[in-house]
Amino acid sequence: MWNKKKNWYPRYINGSTLRSELYTKEIIEGTSLVHKEHSQIGFAYEKFITERILLKSKSTIRIAFGYINLIYISHYYTIFSFFIIKKMTFVTAILVGFVVILIYLLIKYPDRSIGTKSRSDLNGPKGLPLIGNALDILKNNNEFVTFAYKTLMEYGPIATYTLPGFGRFVTVNDPESLEHVMKGNFDCYVKGDILYKILYDFLGDGIFNASGDNWRMQRKLFSHLFNVKNFREIICVVFEEETKKVLAILDKLAESGEPCDLQDLFYRFTLDSFGKITFGLDFKCLTNPDEPVKFAQSFDFVQGELGKRLQNGFWNITELFTKEGRRLPEECKYLTEFSYQIIKDRRNDPETTKKPTDILNLFMNAKYDNGEILTDIQLRDVILNFIIAGRDTTAQALSWMMYNLMVNPSIEEKLVKEVNSLLSDEEQIPNYDTVKQFQYTQATFYETLRLHPVVPNNFRVCLHDDVLPNGTPIYAGELVNWSSWAAGRDERLWGKDAKIFNPERFLNSEDGLKPSQYKFTSFNCGPRLCLGQSFATIEAIMLATAALRKYKFELLPDQKSPPDFKISLTLPMKKPLLVKVNHR
Repeated sequence: MWNKKKNWYPRYINGSTLRSELYTKEIIEGTSLVHKEHSQIGFAYEKFITERILLKSKSTIRIAFGYINLIYISHYYTIFSFFIIKKMTFVTAILVGFVVILIYLLIKYPDRSIGTKSRSDLNGPKGLPLIGNALDILKNNNEFVTFAYKTLMEYGPIATYTLPGFGRFVTVNDPESLEHVMKGNFDCYVKGDILYKILYDFLGDGIFNASGDNWRMQRKLFSHLFNVKNFREIICVVFEEETKKVLAILDKLAESGEPCDLQDLFYRFTLDSFGKITFGLDFKCLTNPDEPVKFAQSFDFVQGELGKRLQNGFWNITELFTKEGRRLPEECKYLTEFSYQIIKDRRNDPETTKKPTDILNLFMNAKYDNGEILTDIQLRDVILNFIIAGRDTTAQALSWMMYNLMVNPSIEEKLVKEVNSLLSDEEQIPNYDTVKQFQYTQATFYETLRLHPVVPNNFRVCLHDDVLPNGTPIYAGELVNWSSWAAGRDERLWGKDAKIFNPERFLNSEDGLKPSQYKFTSFNCGPRLCLGQSFATIEAIMLATAALRKYKFELLPDQKSPPDFKISLTLPMKKPLLVKVNHR
């Protein structure tokens, strides 16, 4: 009865009785049944199971493909087809199944990305079938930052949208909801697999990519090492040395009249500083500016590519087909091998690790509560996480700060007045004890971060169903997102002058220079509040005051104002910040 053939098709006997045979390369299972009133054809797993129905009147066949909704086909004894076909190849059947699935998905997800739950209870931009709001990101020049801002301004402090590969975002912009997410129900909201996988190639299981007990152990260890003694003897000493090198460069530029790229100068300053602070290595970016530093080039490239991952839910596929995507593993490998070599050199010379001269030595001598020391992998993660925390963030904050001072000369005048009143003729650079006196300078730095936060967006994954303080439900698997960049421009939080650069808002408010971390989120908030907040503030004040006391900076005429920013993990300016340096 069964004839093995390559094609798979039904055979018809007569109008009252249907006998079917399924043909594949190898027959797995065939069933021949005759019923007078009902017939259904379907498949599951690798077995084809058939039941068929002939209705007495019109010989209508009902077909189901797996879990897909039932599909009705009306024609004389025709099955497995939307058309009048008597024979069908296996490939054609697959294509038909694909069309069926596509139609089903288009009906189920008419305005959101595939796999997401409908949320008619929340406001937000309407999306397209299957891809949600992916095109909205493209309309905003592929910038998630500006898209999040426009969404919040149009739809309120809580809005929603969906993106393929990520799922549903619920964006919050009110301090009460953010405090609930980042503190009140902290263990319910984690970084999750999405963010972890995006950053793992670069940050590994370091403090910025860790969650749960692993994060808690690292946090405790970091907090013990960031004490006043280490600040004085390691960190501030290096900052002062490198600041003097920057002043020497600015002095030459003021004499020659050559233009200066301030952002590049600040990158070189912070890389040299953190190279010494982290593992005692002088990259000589300030003393040999014309010689490219491979570490810096790889570091910048990796950051830029990981920033793209944050806007592409299918990065693990698309990177296979792009030149940059194929280059990324090589650059990550270089950074890892570079770190391992430094660690190996320290292991081979135990005497050097006994001196608390840099962060690596401190961590090599440190122990967790259980008595365990850090492995080479953990030390590698410490190195790269520490550098990304200090090098890029501070350089970018200084760049935006200097730009805002150049376009707001009255604010610059007040800052310089404060500097001249606090620094003596003999003292070029503030030290650890005097830096806290520069209140207006610190307020200027914070105002810069309010409008130009170095980490503009962040999100957490909800582990189980929860409800925000305002009654908004958050379902397991949804992503709660907040945008520091959007919050800094929100008049509901900062008043009608929210978009205006005004450092005095931090001096005249009740909170002063200690604003609510759930309103001013530039240093994150809750238990994950940035441990390096004082670190970055001291570094920025030391360099900014020393430079502004001696030099005046002017934007070159062809500079775009305000500067554009580019896609990255942080918020760098897209193009050089070219200025003319003059002696005061």
